[in-house]
Amino acid sequence: MELKIIKTEEEYINAVKFLENLGDNPEFENNPKLIQEFERIEKLIKAYDKIHYPIKEGNPIEIIKLKMAYMELKPKDLVPIIGSKGLVSDVLNKRRSLSKNMIREFSKLLNISQDILITKYDLVESTKPKISRKVKFNFPSTIWSDVENFTNNILKRGAIFNVCHINI
Repeated sequence: MELKIIKTEEEYINAVKFLENLGDNPEFENNPKLIQEFERIEKLIKAYDKIHYPIKEGNPIEIIKLKMAYMELKPKDLVPIIGSKGLVSDVLNKRRSLSKNMIREFSKLLNISQDILITKYDLVESTKPKISRKVKFNFPSTIWSDVENFTNNILKRGAIFNVCHINI
């Protein structure tokens, strides 16, 4: 094959086919001339690929998910490595970034280079409602006499509180 810079898609397809045929040749492994020609054509194809099919940096979370699928791991399998189920969920759903310790642990477990896991990625806003203000509830002794009003206030404002029973 005449060696020249690949400029069109048609030339690219022909070069790939020629390279495949060259590699399938039964004499390929023992013929230095064929190996040398293979390497030259491969360089031309790589140059075309680099211009027309650039590879973007991968998202570390997507890479982790792919590797988990390949290794048949579930998010619950990551709990001993990362911490809690909530933390695993936050990391895998891109609500929380990877810490240095997580990067080290993922690298060991999934056999992924730490350089890949260090790549920055965008975080997703949490869908959980944020508490905009704190409200202190005063609980008079007659609270249970107006349960409906109390329930409506809780439903409107939302609240987190502890209920305790005091014996007097």
